[in-house]
Amino acid sequence: MIVEKFTATGNSFIVCDILDSKLSDEEKSNFVLKNSKDRDGVIFVEKRDDQFFMDYFNKDGNRAAFCGNGARTFLYYLMKKGYVKENFVKFNTYAGEITGKLTKNGVMIKMPAPNIPQKLTIDSFEGFLLNVGVPHFVIFVDNVENIDVNKIGKHLREKLNSNINFVQELDEKTIKIRTFERGVEAETLACGSGTTASAYVFNKNNLEKIEVKARGGTLFVHFLNEGIYLEGGVENV
Repeated sequence: MIVEKFTATGNSFIVCDILDSKLSDEEKSNFVLKNSKDRDGVIFVEKRDDQFFMDYFNKDGNRAAFCGNGARTFLYYLMKKGYVKENFVKFNTYAGEITGKLTKNGVMIKMPAPNIPQKLTIDSFEGFLLNVGVPHFVIFVDNVENIDVNKIGKHLREKLNSNINFVQELDEKTIKIRTFERGVEAETLACGSGTTASAYVFNKNNLEKIEVKARGGTLFVHFLNEGIYLEGGVENV
């Protein structure tokens, strides 16, 4: 087992390489609860049916079907270790096959296709509920800095069993975001699937790229003919 630490635009992870061993779900959960500490989650690197597989657990010890910044980190790890030599990388997750590549801005991956957002009002908070590998509730606000993310986010997360995103429009192609993450049960510095969900709801003008400013840094969401891509930096720290 090889264990390393990474951050992806503020989202912090432990990468646990178990290519040469095998852990049960219970053993994975116990490892996460014991070792995640200040990290948002743990990425297990495996092979299934001869293809690389990302098994992601939130810091609460529960598996999540997908994590956008975790997937970018997974791809970066495969390239860094020399496990893959191709410029265009494929691997599997519980949300399906993910493809991506290294770019000048870091790592870019094709995200799971979002479903049609459902407009909801929960306790006076109007927003859009959708799934981008995992569920997200997107709320547009005048100023994200005036939001008590942990208090309001926790309340809405319990109502919806979803991640909660507070989004501020900066201009027609730029938004600012803060996210309360399910499984972390707190605000995180960035959330890749939340960034994608928020940009998807925001992009009414069908722009090719939306810039998203999170507390941990800047991410880019690309709307291309073949799908939606998430791009941003990854560091081995």
